[in-house]
Amino acid sequence: MPLTFIDIEKQKTWRIGIFFLILLFMYFCVTLALVQGILLFIFPFHFIKTGSFLLLERPLYLLVIFGFSLIIAAMHFWFSTSNAVKSVMDNLGALAPDPDDGIHRRLMNIMDEIHVVTGTTRKMQCMVIPTLSMNALAVADLNGNSAIAITEGLLSRLTRSQTEAVLAHEAYHIISGDCMEATVATSLFGMYAAMIEKLQDFGDEDRRGIYPAFLIFWFLLKLSQMLNMFISREREYRADAASVRMTRDPLSMAEALHLISRNWRGSGLIASGLEMLCIINPQEIELDESEGFWANLMSTHPPIQKRIEILLKMVHVSGKDLEKKRELESEDPLINAIFKNRLNQTGKEFSAFRCPSCKQSLFEIPYEKTKVYQCHYCGGTLIENTKIPRIIVRREKKCTERIKSLAKAVTIDNQRKLSLKKLKGTAMDNRHLTACPKCQNPMLRTFYSLAYLIEIDRCSICNITWFDPDELEMLQCLIENKMTAKFDM
Repeated sequence: MPLTFIDIEKQKTWRIGIFFLILLFMYFCVTLALVQGILLFIFPFHFIKTGSFLLLERPLYLLVIFGFSLIIAAMHFWFSTSNAVKSVMDNLGALAPDPDDGIHRRLMNIMDEIHVVTGTTRKMQCMVIPTLSMNALAVADLNGNSAIAITEGLLSRLTRSQTEAVLAHEAYHIISGDCMEATVATSLFGMYAAMIEKLQDFGDEDRRGIYPAFLIFWFLLKLSQMLNMFISREREYRADAASVRMTRDPLSMAEALHLISRNWRGSGLIASGLEMLCIINPQEIELDESEGFWANLMSTHPPIQKRIEILLKMVHVSGKDLEKKRELESEDPLINAIFKNRLNQTGKEFSAFRCPSCKQSLFEIPYEKTKVYQCHYCGGTLIENTKIPRIIVRREKKCTERIKSLAKAVTIDNQRKLSLKKLKGTAMDNRHLTACPKCQNPMLRTFYSLAYLIEIDRCSICNITWFDPDELEMLQCLIENKMTAKFDM
């Protein structure tokens, strides 16, 4: 039946009952096999003599096993789904929006508008995932809790109208009820697979395949994928349509989908069991981009290009025009310059922190639409760890040729030093450690990552990072221009 985007009906939740029956059947089969195996081990001669299974001869025992399985399945179902929103948000490391951040305030304002437009009395919490990836998702549990989470990378790159379209899309998932189905399906097996997957990341990569935890992860992931058959991929079409009906702006929805599809969607960060919750699958798999019986059965996301084409037809814009369309600034740069100039004219306030280098008081200043602490004497910057991803992904501060050349030279030098240390098998130099401006404990001098070899000072107690002059700008320049270190590890 072709999609018309005319009648958008509320999803029924009968599938949740199907999920529980599948869970009950799984526990019944596992318990039956376990008990039967124990009995065969204890009474092997009975099976050899009669060739029959003990439990199958006694229906009462089967009834007891069924009752036991029912209790265990009910406990699993309740503990997994009752507080699913918090579990998913904790797994992703999502945080509440920062009221002092300009981009986050815009997000909070849009969420208030979404509540007004939808007319729902159900409070939808808004969360931000501190990562450079681009994606968004919605979750809802049986306790009536619901939340929309958007990554810092996507939030900082979208215009206001595009953000409205994405949030309206996710809000529809919650209002229609299909979000609860996906959340229940995810929480039953996908969340446990995601937790085991995170634990596996700390193991020996060469031996993961033989660990029992890896086998459990694989089994839970397959069970989660089996539940995908009950999650219709057409729900994404309906959510796109609902977004258009709420915002009256199909082009912004198409532009947002196009931007997400052309960038890192969170593969490796968003766990394998959570992909059905996202606006676009973080994993780029061929099945999502195909159609037919098998794709419709196993995939939870329709082809991204088809979704974009349907939206573009509403405004009579071709895909080629969208490809040529330049990426817009998140906000008007002229207006930003006016506000920044007015803000800089106001008196700057001293903070309670002192520069670890020159011991002068740090000033709280606006930087990339958020607040950081900077020393006006040496130019060093103190930043909370949760603010680093949002600063890096934003492009208000342009990368100059001096910073680009300096970043390249520093990366090559640090790359050479690190390679020599690895060849010699020695540790990095134990230089004088910088004292944390907050707790005065020594900060760890380390690289931001092995891909971006910019040295920084981190305090794991206060969760803050100190950047010496030009270090923050160099890091932004490296990531923006994808200038990663390349050497044999």
